[in-house]
Amino acid sequence: MFKYLERSASAIKETSVKVINADFLNRQTEHVVASVSSKSDLSRWIKGSDKDIGGFSSAWLDVTRSGHARFHGYISQLLPEDKRFKRSGYAMIRTHSPKSNLISSGCWDSSLFRYLALRVKADKRKYFVNLKSDTLISTDIYQHLLPIRTPGQWETVVIPFNMFTLTSNGIIMASQPSMASTKMETVGFSLSDRREGPFSLEFAWIKAFNSHRTFGECMRLPYTAAMTWNTDFARLDKTL
Repeated sequence: MFKYLERSASAIKETSVKVINADFLNRQTEHVVASVSSKSDLSRWIKGSDKDIGGFSSAWLDVTRSGHARFHGYISQLLPEDKRFKRSGYAMIRTHSPKSNLISSGCWDSSLFRYLALRVKADKRKYFVNLKSDTLISTDIYQHLLPIRTPGQWETVVIPFNMFTLTSNGIIMASQPSMASTKMETVGFSLSDRREGPFSLEFAWIKAFNSHRTFGECMRLPYTAAMTWNTDFARLDKTL
């Protein structure tokens, strides 16, 4: 009960500051969804793999000497002893589900932003970015392939929120309702490419953001052919 009241007091304080400092002409341009810079930040994350159901893959989340997160492990295609499982080989990490308080569910609102940006350094494997919103079915997850252009090097990946696809237990759903964007719960990465061997994905932060032309699904300024990411990347990359 004390922790609940403590979270509520903190939320009220943060909300009051936002109201006092509100500038309704210059709306919020970015929101840090998740980041890891020290070992204490690891407590905000959950890791898992097929080892949880008797498989042989492994997943770890560490902090590098440079102060970034490293999601790594080994994907094994060996099947569990349980004959009900016909395939194996996956690993994942995600943030903990939010904790509610008196004035908030603890979820974050992605409807205020157009894009999800991720500062990552990955190998050549095919990772997915996973978003969980408040849904009736607990296995519903919105996914998008992490489009790595320069394996082994740091890069900023940008994905529009409206490009995520609804899946359940790894299967793309025939019906694709929009995510409950005002009630976003968790973000994470997963790997299930069925390739035997080690993997490694480092990341510095995950942010929701608007370009200087957008506010959520709305356009602040008319679209033109000269529209470019350079200014936004320069701002987003300043933390690394």
